[in-house]
Amino acid sequence: MLKITENLENGKIVRLRLDGTLSNETFDELTHAFSLHRDGVGRTIIVDMAGVDYMNDQVARQLANMRGEYLRIINCSPFIATLLDTIGKGELRE
Repeated sequence: MLKITENLENGKIVRLRLDGTLSNETFDELTHAFSLHRDGVGRTIIVDMAGVDYMNDQVARQLANMRGEYLRIINCSPFIATLLDTIGKGELRE
């Protein structure tokens, strides 16, 4: 289960606070929240993962690929930070 709390911090930044587990099923909820805020006006989406207790490799790969100028990931647990960094460096294989 994943809970997403949306907070518009100003006209250009949206914070999505995640609580729970990121799995293949719940990742669809997250991509839906992204689509609501990616309206082409240069809005930055901050994904606050302080409340995420687990994320599988496939979701980590998808999230790492989405990360960029307009999508920032913050407050990861050490496990999730390492997973995202490993994937970002291309070291994790399927």
